[in-house]
Amino acid sequence: MAFASAPRYRHGMIVLALLAAAAAPHPAELKTFQDWTVGCDNGAACHAVALMPEDWPEDGLTMSVRRGPEAGAQPVLAFELGADSNAASVSVDGKRLAVRLIGAEGQTRVAPADTAAMIGVLRSAGRVELQAADGKPLGTVSLKGASAALFYMDERQRRTGTATALVRPGTRPPPGPPPPLPVVTAPKPSSARPLALTAAGLAALRRKHGCTIDEVGGPDVAESAAIGPSESLLLLACGSGAYNVSHVPFVLRRGRGGVQATIAGFDVEPGWWGEEGKPVLINAAWEKERGLLTSFSKARGLGDCGTISDYAWDGRAFRLVEQREMGECRGSVDYITTWRARVVRK
Repeated sequence: MAFASAPRYRHGMIVLALLAAAAAPHPAELKTFQDWTVGCDNGAACHAVALMPEDWPEDGLTMSVRRGPEAGAQPVLAFELGADSNAASVSVDGKRLAVRLIGAEGQTRVAPADTAAMIGVLRSAGRVELQAADGKPLGTVSLKGASAALFYMDERQRRTGTATALVRPGTRPPPGPPPPLPVVTAPKPSSARPLALTAAGLAALRRKHGCTIDEVGGPDVAESAAIGPSESLLLLACGSGAYNVSHVPFVLRRGRGGVQATIAGFDVEPGWWGEEGKPVLINAAWEKERGLLTSFSKARGLGDCGTISDYAWDGRAFRLVEQREMGECRGSVDYITTWRARVVRK
């Protein structure tokens, strides 16, 4: 068993640098307006989320407004009540509002025909309350900051002053087509048996990269998966906290003397970087069906803030194809997409 030589390691870092300089992804930043947070990805799809107020009331609820980038895309409004929700009516600042609610995919959504009326409420009211069919209150959504979040969506989608604007409609022409998504070409998911290191080789790899259990703590786990015709991914557990396990990703290939392990390259810094440019993924896993490497860095155990990233292997490095984030630890697990790429399998 042999490990990559220093020249090969430097070559991998050069490839990483070239990828980063040529087409590095730039996930969008999220914006928070009082009790709402909002973001739009590189394809101009936008998503606003109501957060729990700072005092976390017992009856607090969250909701979301999503809108695609196309000129004719309609907003989708949903309340996060769970799959067993029986919400039947909506009140605004104590007064019943004539909008219909429908269940869909574990959410309670506002009927499309009533979306315009609900948007008007978000612009001007202070709170929204939901009731069950028997009149029992189900919870309250704070609308502080909602109008500013919707205006931000309009600006990012170039709708301000057009008939499609949510906040300040006008007579300007509708927005043009959305920006195209970057394309990542990747091999089809492989069913081949993954390459693996010997027990001695794995122990040597842990020592080399400071991932021995007695030094960093955490589970003694090393998972591998075939990611291409002649490559396998190795996720080496390298420490843990209360709700996060860190992994160092390697690419395995056959070479002189057996299977060789090199640190995986990325087109964007994944999570955080350790010593000597070593990438570290949090709660990483290989999703075989989708053919994607995923990570979920939690800012706290509840999972209501953090970053979820998906990467596709293009034969040279892992490319970021989707990132979802929640920057506020305030009760919502409805993460906002900040980056997308289109994956083409060959």
